[in-house]
Amino acid sequence: MNIDFGISTLAYYQKPIEKLLPCLVKEKINNIEIRLKENHFLPQEINELLKLKKLLNQKRIVVKAIHMPMNGVDISHPKNYERIKSVREVEKVVLMAFHLGAELIVVHPGAMVNNAEDKKNRLRLSMESLKEIMDFNQNWNIKIALENMLPGRVGDKWEDIQLILQNVSSKNLGICFDTGHYLLNFPEIEKGKLNLDKMGINWPNSLLHIHLHDNDGKRDLHLLPQEGLFPWTSLISFLKTIKYEGIFIFESKEQNNINDYLSRVNTVWYNIRNLI
Repeated sequence: MNIDFGISTLAYYQKPIEKLLPCLVKEKINNIEIRLKENHFLPQEINELLKLKKLLNQKRIVVKAIHMPMNGVDISHPKNYERIKSVREVEKVVLMAFHLGAELIVVHPGAMVNNAEDKKNRLRLSMESLKEIMDFNQNWNIKIALENMLPGRVGDKWEDIQLILQNVSSKNLGICFDTGHYLLNFPEIEKGKLNLDKMGINWPNSLLHIHLHDNDGKRDLHLLPQEGLFPWTSLISFLKTIKYEGIFIFESKEQNNINDYLSRVNTVWYNIRNLI
């Protein structure tokens, strides 16, 4: 397996991204997934993108992915105006990825649902939105990775993701596998029963990106791997089977001591690399 690692800037997203870069250089972490947020990085002009790109090039840091904005963006929104606005926000992220040299953006299939009928409707709207996004994306050729979601949301079950992939056919559409969300939706995996091979998904072709974080099976804690209940040995074994060649992105919540956090990431990566 040829796998590299990086971090999500979610760990630092209350402060300007420029201040994170020297810390990454110090710990020799070269890959990031940018979490878009005002006062962290949410560019409105092309010159802001080019300025960051220049800094990244100087520090030899690669943007592997960009995560869509979280505030008010919902491509499954039942109100057409809100849905279309969300589609345009995701399309902006496609352009950001192109200018920053990122190969992929992470997209949430949808938000909270009220009941089964609401979920069915939101799934339909999500697919409609993704068809529009993929049409737009033909000019830019950026990968779109759908993240498996927290319980109660569109995309919380692999059946949701599979349905979307079947109905929005594109070589650029695939999956961002979020380990913490999967543990919360399927608590039986605490015992190592991932069951990913039984989900009916063509994993070798569909798995584009992985978010690494851990929890206690009850709360979305965004702990580092091996600090919770997720069966990492089983995951690595499965990834070897499908010959995954992507990246691992450590996705922890905001950290008070970023230098200590990055040091711990390196330690955990050493342990995971031994499993690989």
